[in-house]
Amino acid sequence: MKAIHLIPLWTFGIFTFGCQSTNTTSSATADTLMTSTAVGSDTDSLGCKGSAGYIWSQIKKTCIRPWEEGIELRVMNTSSSFQTAAYVVVDSIQREAEVFMAEDQNSILLKQMSAQNYSNGNFNLTKEDHCWTLSLNDTKLYQEPIM
Repeated sequence: MKAIHLIPLWTFGIFTFGCQSTNTTSSATADTLMTSTAVGSDTDSLGCKGSAGYIWSQIKKTCIRPWEEGIELRVMNTSSSFQTAAYVVVDSIQREAEVFMAEDQNSILLKQMSAQNYSNGNFNLTKEDHCWTLSLNDTKLYQEPIM
């Protein structure tokens, strides 16, 4: 009879003290994690969703994906850079060009100097033989691929 009374006590002990993982999270911590890292909550101050590839365009005054709206310029010297491309949006009406490079969080604005040249003093965007080339000072960095 004593053995029958010990079975509920033994079962209670197993469920209470057995198989507890040390990788537990308190409900307060779980609630904090859920609210601070909600999926799709990475909208920046301008309303652009970075995780979807959107970035603010100073020329277009809206969020864009540079690879969809811009002209692809491929890196010319891959030995000194792990980047593969930059993108440029040219607005001949506003007489500006905007450059998007992965290594710069913000885009770079260039003013039109002539029909085929945009510059900000450091970066130069030049159209030669129907293809754009982006240079920093006198060093050519990116060039539009020939189709």
